[in-house]
Amino acid sequence: MIRRLQRKLLSWYGENQRDLPWRKVKDPYPVWISEVMLQQTRVKTVIPYYLRFLESFPTMKDLASADLQRLLRAWAGLGYYSRARNLQKAAQEICQRHQEKFPETYAEVLALPGIGRYTAAAILSISFDQPHAVLDGNVTRVLTRILKLHGDPKSPSMQNQLWNISQCLLPSRNPGDFNQAIMELGATLCSPRQPRCLLCPWEAECLARRNGLQESLPEKATRRPGRKTREAVVVIQNRGRVLITRQKGLKLLQDFWGFPGLELKGSKKLESVLADHISRSYGLRIWGLQPLTTIRHSITTRRIMLEVFDARIRSGTLSVDGDRECKWVRLGEIDRYPFASAASRIVKVLRAAGMATPSC
Repeated sequence: MIRRLQRKLLSWYGENQRDLPWRKVKDPYPVWISEVMLQQTRVKTVIPYYLRFLESFPTMKDLASADLQRLLRAWAGLGYYSRARNLQKAAQEICQRHQEKFPETYAEVLALPGIGRYTAAAILSISFDQPHAVLDGNVTRVLTRILKLHGDPKSPSMQNQLWNISQCLLPSRNPGDFNQAIMELGATLCSPRQPRCLLCPWEAECLARRNGLQESLPEKATRRPGRKTREAVVVIQNRGRVLITRQKGLKLLQDFWGFPGLELKGSKKLESVLADHISRSYGLRIWGLQPLTTIRHSITTRRIMLEVFDARIRSGTLSVDGDRECKWVRLGEIDRYPFASAASRIVKVLRAAGMATPSC
């Protein structure tokens, strides 16, 4: 039974695998970069980032010694920015402890910053043909369906069961191809909704398909709804420059730049709240506050409505506390600084509007 499943899947993969740039290499460095980028991110989104990243940091040494701001600029827009920081920390450790050579034992790879059980297994199986099975969301979906497994797949007991099943299915020959094949199956045919069962190489063996449960599995635990928040930022212009700021000590957007703003609470008049905040936190009195755009985005479990305003300086001298760094920059210089997704969208709006031009 297991050998039949292996043969069917590998045969299907050989004929149907997508032409993805990281599948053309066995070098563990680009394989590692691709696996980290693909965490929580769609393949279509990752491809251009992956190509640009390797162009900017072609070797382990380049990544280890990269300026952090340059590294974050290369990652900006992919989200989950701790991944980029951990990549560099791991690269530095590899250069220091392994002479720039990616380690080849499971324990050594698992000990690197930002690398968990799945990523270690993927790198070692793809790059070194080591028999370590993988388990991600796609593989979980395939396994729970083919075996008609009920229960929360993220529970410790189910996770343990799924890892064991994945390892039992893994062939000793070409384990990297098999791991990529089962992930490909989940990504392209065994999708969360409307799976294309008639094209699946495992259709005859799939117990969920046989019982009409393919769209009901895997079962999911009830999730707590995301917290909705309302925020506002001000694009403050002065003599052809805009004010950007970077706050220290942030957990999620550390080292990224943005525009002055705050989370809105209560029912006070928005204009007065923003003016008071800019005066109190930056020492500037502003005028001409006008709506610029509204951006909806998410950070982890927060669902954010971000209201963006444009303003000019009336009076005052820029003054901030030690927890915040600020710069006046021209719009043409702004690409030198890493911005997270929402702030990057604001920059696009400014450019489209032709704003931040020198005043007379």
